[in-house]
Amino acid sequence: MRAGGSELPDSHAQIEIDDSWVTPPFQPLRALGAALMTGCGFGLYEYVLVSFWSAPWMGIHDRIPWPAFALLAVAMLATVVGIRLALRLDSPHAKMGFGLFAFLACVVVGMGGGRFISYAMRGTVNPPYKLNLAVGQRFPAFALPDQNGAIRRGPAMRNADATLIYVYRGDFCPFARFELGDLTRHADEFRRARIDVVGISADPLERSKMLAGYLRTEIPLLSDARESVLAPLGLVQRHVDGEPDNAIPAFFVVDREGVVRWIFTSRYYRELPRVATLLDAAKSVTAK
Repeated sequence: MRAGGSELPDSHAQIEIDDSWVTPPFQPLRALGAALMTGCGFGLYEYVLVSFWSAPWMGIHDRIPWPAFALLAVAMLATVVGIRLALRLDSPHAKMGFGLFAFLACVVVGMGGGRFISYAMRGTVNPPYKLNLAVGQRFPAFALPDQNGAIRRGPAMRNADATLIYVYRGDFCPFARFELGDLTRHADEFRRARIDVVGISADPLERSKMLAGYLRTEIPLLSDARESVLAPLGLVQRHVDGEPDNAIPAFFVVDREGVVRWIFTSRYYRELPRVATLLDAAKSVTAK
């Protein structure tokens, strides 16, 4: 009130508040970008998990598969970008929907990618072992059945200038299957160089036959279920949980006399030499 008791002008005037809701714009391009980046990141992650086992360029046989790890990092980055784009949407409903979608994809890629890296670097380590054979020594003589039941005697195969002996883990191992498949695809190159290729595992004869049929290979897959060759070599992984024993992978190139001229072993059963490396090693023996 003013002095004298007079009221202030407009003291009873009502202030109107505009409480009408203005719908924020949907921003379709930004929403599409968030969905696209999230989908690309998750799709790339799934591509690595599915294709790693049959794509040499991803580093399946390398000590550290950097290409696969790089793709997983790109997938993770894409989902993070998807989250950022989703959080910049003005619509709260769109922000929540696209943001939750991108966040869940990011969690899956992060956790799944981390488990994949852990498996590649820690889960594929061979158990401690000692190879009881060196270059210059004679490979143990053997007479083992192949996938057709025929007895193959070695180590040196007949009518061959050199023999490549691949001790593989077993039919259950994806890395062994890939390596044997790769050797099958290049079988003509070994044959022209007068190099025989044989595989030895602790698998029973039936498993070797199934694996040969699956790979459609004519490479002799010898069954050493009694470990008459693998045990003296020190290439047996024994299990205490009831699972059957399996071989520890190794490669040997022997000459006509059965003398070992080249050996490849690794700490990781995933790390296997490329076919070109094996072919060059075997050719170096035939050239002597």
